[in-house]
Amino acid sequence: MHIKPFLLRLLWRFDRSLLTHRAWQTLLWPLGLGLILLLLFWIIGLLWPASPLALATSGGIPRWAETSGLFLSGGQFPLHSPLPLLLQLIIVIAGSALMAAFLTGSVTTLLLNRRDNLLHGHSRYYFSNHILVLGGSQVVLQLLRSLDSRPDLQGKPWVILTSADAAALRDLIHTTLPQTRHAIPLVIYHGDPTDPSTLRSCQAELASTILITGEDGDPQHDQLNIACWNTLRHQRTNATLLAQCYLYIDRLFTAQMLHDLPPESHTSLETTVINRFEAIARQTLVSPSPDSAHLTLDRYLLGPDSTRRVHLIVVGLTPMGLAFASTAAQLCHYPNFATTAARPRRTCITFVDPLAAQKMEFFKTRYPGLFQLSHITLRTDGGGWQSSRPDPAYGDFLDIEWQFLNGGVEQSWIRDLLSSYALDEQQVVSVAFCTDNPSHNLSAALSLPAPYYSLADADDPSAVSPLIYVYQPLNAVLARAAQTEVPRYHNIVPFGMPDGTVDPFDAATTLLAKRINYIHHKIESGKPLTTIPSEPQSLNNLWCQLSIAEKHRAIHAATLVDTLMRTTRSLSDPDGPDPSAPSPTDLLARIEHNRWNMEMLLDNYAPLPANQRALLNQALACDDPQTRQEAAILNKRHANLRHTLKDIAPFDDLPADLQQRYRAIVEQYRRAF
Repeated sequence: MHIKPFLLRLLWRFDRSLLTHRAWQTLLWPLGLGLILLLLFWIIGLLWPASPLALATSGGIPRWAETSGLFLSGGQFPLHSPLPLLLQLIIVIAGSALMAAFLTGSVTTLLLNRRDNLLHGHSRYYFSNHILVLGGSQVVLQLLRSLDSRPDLQGKPWVILTSADAAALRDLIHTTLPQTRHAIPLVIYHGDPTDPSTLRSCQAELASTILITGEDGDPQHDQLNIACWNTLRHQRTNATLLAQCYLYIDRLFTAQMLHDLPPESHTSLETTVINRFEAIARQTLVSPSPDSAHLTLDRYLLGPDSTRRVHLIVVGLTPMGLAFASTAAQLCHYPNFATTAARPRRTCITFVDPLAAQKMEFFKTRYPGLFQLSHITLRTDGGGWQSSRPDPAYGDFLDIEWQFLNGGVEQSWIRDLLSSYALDEQQVVSVAFCTDNPSHNLSAALSLPAPYYSLADADDPSAVSPLIYVYQPLNAVLARAAQTEVPRYHNIVPFGMPDGTVDPFDAATTLLAKRINYIHHKIESGKPLTTIPSEPQSLNNLWCQLSIAEKHRAIHAATLVDTLMRTTRSLSDPDGPDPSAPSPTDLLARIEHNRWNMEMLLDNYAPLPANQRALLNQALACDDPQTRQEAAILNKRHANLRHTLKDIAPFDDLPADLQQRYRAIVEQYRRAF
């Protein structure tokens, strides 16, 4: 055992004892030290040879009794003793100094300083195989709440490094989660998580799990988290223990930048990027069970013959609002969409914001590929509106369209529009209040026009009743009270609360993504697929080989599985087969490709013009090997350098082998899920 780690661990336990309200725990340390010294002096006194004269004049007093008397009180110093005078003096001085420590302010000051250093996170200790949390945001509370479902994180010390007030964070944790005071070995440090020496003092190279959460309200949240991640990767260059790293970000453009990174070659750090807002939206919108059909965007109503469409209204073009809309754009692909229809039933996503006109221009410039293919409408006060259609050179095949309302939900013209949407029998309407002000979200939700509540029934929730999602990132006491106690407001759904309703690891979706990745790997490699391994380790081996972008795409694919399975059930018992209709497998393959189109466009990829993609597909399928090789090089250059993909296209324009691959994938989905 190394002496320094042992002493540092002992010192940490000593400092922790100073924080307890039980005085006897603090007194154990000086009493223990006194007993150790007394035992040492006993041994020395027994082993020390005494002269015959000293033995004759000692009066037969046992040495241990005389040693104890000298140690406890200098007034017991005898004139005649078998112990030498120097040893007696040493014992008296040691005993007097230890006893006096309780009477002087110097030791008290020392103890208070050590206590304050621990409280404010300035003390450092030694740990290994621990959980290192870099940041003190609300995610930390969610992480601690999720321990029951994560046995791999139980029983390990938690080291939290925050650049904010360590004492305030400790009080918040112990107040919110009082069971952590004794159940979890917890130490909180104060420092800069981007500083290499600070990370070294946290034994980052010895941690088994690392969570980079950042701080709440930090405008540079994502940048600092990525800087911390880069420092961490450099710090663990020579580490031998593989650590799971979870990097939390808030902005969609940050995720897009990370997706451009090559696959990790770091053998001691496996990184999973979690967009905090996107994870909240995904867990809110993905149905947990068939019993919650009334909580899905489509209410389980959109089969192949449905005449309705989903309409999601997002109030607030905030990070939460954008994440909610982008997640819905991943989910809302339904079998009743057909590009050949006179009026294709596209899912409509509407943004309501006082600066919607300005933010729409950001939308255009940030996602140029998506804008080239989308129907986009801007409505302003006074009946003004403008719209844009897809560029004819690329085609009109997306099943999502966008609308921007430049104003607030309190304005009469927007309220009139919202009422018309709720009364439209061809639309399945949901509203999500996602502004940064939780109180405003709830008050605006409770003030929606009457059609949003007239159909709500607590005893019989109607599938066509509008849903009202309300973002409540602090707590949902009022929203839940309105939902459960007032019949009028039973269709209100609060979300985003840090009360255990949100899994900070999004573990269920990640596990599903690993299974989907296993299916894709087998199909793309041409290997037979009979069953998906139930052993997590078998899935993890393939998962570790993916880049950050590939992991994220597998997670996005996992969000659609529920919709696909519902579509499968609706197709399994048709009223009467139509020979002209596409087969269930073909229909599901089209839905999956529509989702992939939207995913790539939101990942800032752009399509190729229709004539160019047709020529490229012909070249890739020709018999001349030289032509195929040149076309493959050109296709790779388009994807890597120009960020354009030839397969962002209608399903019927895809090469036959890619269409067949989609069919094979959805067939495996149907069997496995």
